[in-house]
Amino acid sequence: MEYQQILEEQFNNVVDQESLSSIMEQAGDVTAGIASNFSAENILAAIADGRSIFDDQAIIEDIRSLFFLEMKSALILCVQILTICIVIGLLKGLSSSFSSKSVSEISMMICSMVMIGICITNFKTTYQLAADSVNTMSNTMEILMPVMIGILISTGSAASGTILSPMITGSITGVSFILKTFVLPALFAATILTLINCLTEKDYVNKLAKLIRNAAVTLTGLLLVILAGIINLQGLLTDASDGLLLSTARYSLSTFIPIVGGFTSDTVELFLRCMSTIKSVVGVFGIIIILILLLTPLIKIMVIALIYKITGALAEPMTDSKISAGLNEMGSCVISIGAIMFFTALLFIMFISTIIKIGGS
Repeated sequence: MEYQQILEEQFNNVVDQESLSSIMEQAGDVTAGIASNFSAENILAAIADGRSIFDDQAIIEDIRSLFFLEMKSALILCVQILTICIVIGLLKGLSSSFSSKSVSEISMMICSMVMIGICITNFKTTYQLAADSVNTMSNTMEILMPVMIGILISTGSAASGTILSPMITGSITGVSFILKTFVLPALFAATILTLINCLTEKDYVNKLAKLIRNAAVTLTGLLLVILAGIINLQGLLTDASDGLLLSTARYSLSTFIPIVGGFTSDTVELFLRCMSTIKSVVGVFGIIIILILLLTPLIKIMVIALIYKITGALAEPMTDSKISAGLNEMGSCVISIGAIMFFTALLFIMFISTIIKIGGS
């Protein structure tokens, strides 16, 4: 009990409560209140009491409710697209029954453009959702990192905190800029090209659309590997240096200061253990928030991708094969958006994990 009180006092003294409250407010707005079930204080209390920090039943219920809500909205999109596909199929059948095909072909073109308009509107919503999610995750990291770096330095890992702080902050800003300026717009352009390809008899831009989409996903994957590798290697090197300094300081206190030195060393050890626990608590809190910020929009995006894939399969016997293939490619484009979000969240979680790992001994 005494240890728990010490932890709570140190937590209130060291951690910037306004920063954590700001993170909770941002996450609560984006995740429909799911993030409000978690807080750093609750995680600290659960760890001190030896309890689980998760309520499995509540988490499953929230995910289930969100999934069925998004599925209901996506089914409306499916019905709209299939209705237009049926009309296009009927017009195609009528055009082959009459000598004059111009009216039917014009009608088919109009229906195809209406369907493309619906798909573009839906994809814009998905695109904006992904952009907002990446932006919120970046803002969360920018608020969380100074708090964690400050605690890291308090544990005696001064070299790690001093070196990693600008590296991680710069990486977060750089990744956010690259994703919002190049990667996500490239995916949007690839999707537009995919839809335009549905209106042409030949595949004029289909390969170009796939190339752009694959390049965007590959670039994000390379960013993940390179930045995570650099941060982890730097963390290992600085952690070794800080560990040597701390061991030297403990030995000096115990050896060169008679009687009092041993008590002082034990007090310092307790303080460092408390700070290390608090660092882990804040880090776990950050990881949970990032996961929630990822999971909430990712469920919506994956449901939409599934609906596009199913709609493309159902539309194949009803309408032109180009439209069916285009709907299937739309599903792939939406999946690529989800993959970008997943890579971003994974990179940020690696950053947090690196800080948690440093100075743990």
